Amino acid sequence: MSSRFLTLMQREWMQHHRGWLMLMLIPVSLFLLILPFGEVQLDEKIPPMPLAAVALMATAAVVFMLSFAGAMFQLPGLARRDRQDRSIEFWLSLPASHSESIGATVLMHAFLIPLMALAVGAGLGLLSAAAMVVKVYGFAALAEPSWTSLVLAALVVLARGAVGVLLMTLWLAPLFMALMAASAWLKRWGVPVLIGGVLILGGVLKEVYDNRIVFDLLQRQFLGAGSALLGDPGGLRPLESAQPELSGEFVKLVSQWAWHDIQVTLGQLFSVPFIGGLLLAAACFGLLVLKRRQGR
Repeated sequence: MSSRFLTLMQREWMQHHRGWLMLMLIPVSLFLLILPFGEVQLDEKIPPMPLAAVALMATAAVVFMLSFAGAMFQLPGLARRDRQDRSIEFWLSLPASHSESIGATVLMHAFLIPLMALAVGAGLGLLSAAAMVVKVYGFAALAEPSWTSLVLAALVVLARGAVGVLLMTLWLAPLFMALMAASAWLKRWGVPVLIGGVLILGGVLKEVYDNRIVFDLLQRQFLGAGSALLGDPGGLRPLESAQPELSGEFVKLVSQWAWHDIQVTLGQLFSVPFIGGLLLAAACFGLLVLKRRQGR
């Protein structure tokens, strides 16, 4: 990766890191501050080990979803950021290509920041796990869970999640790239015009011609993205029979699930919706480069 590309990525970090860090840290910090004074009601008694695992995964999921939603919300506006703040002449004067400038923005917001949020969420999840165990069972219960087993299993799930974030980004690429292209060419009207146009076209085809192709394609992209990220949660059911003290068996079962889940998810990439979506995303990327090259 060239130093110019890294510099462009650093620009994104310098401009947005405060907002990203706030999204990642504040919700969990508030939860940890409120937890000692609140009540935790469970439908059934959950042993310390499963309770800690659930708290860890829930925390990581919340941090990831908030950060991913925030990054996706920002992306369309970033397509015309340099024109809004009148810095387009400066960036056009740099030796970096238009593709590098746009690519750095998309890579940071659509992949690297969500990936960072997943890792930060997992780290904060350990604090949440310990806090939940103490809240429900007291400080003495901290010695019951196999924390080594939990951390190793979390690392395996984190690795599966990293692959999932990458594949989910690829599945969603035609959607957010289309929004960025529309925003670049039509300015503030780009996003509403594109969304409205797609909904109207889909509605007309469905009601007049009984053709659901537009809605089916959208549904397929979202289902593919969800499957890429979450995989098959049912594959975790064997963990219900794993005893907390059997740390080696616990981690082994998680590893087997993660590896099988990745194989299944990769197999879904050889499909027309995925490949067609990437072609559409590439076309939208080309439109962004063309608009940026015009410098207006």
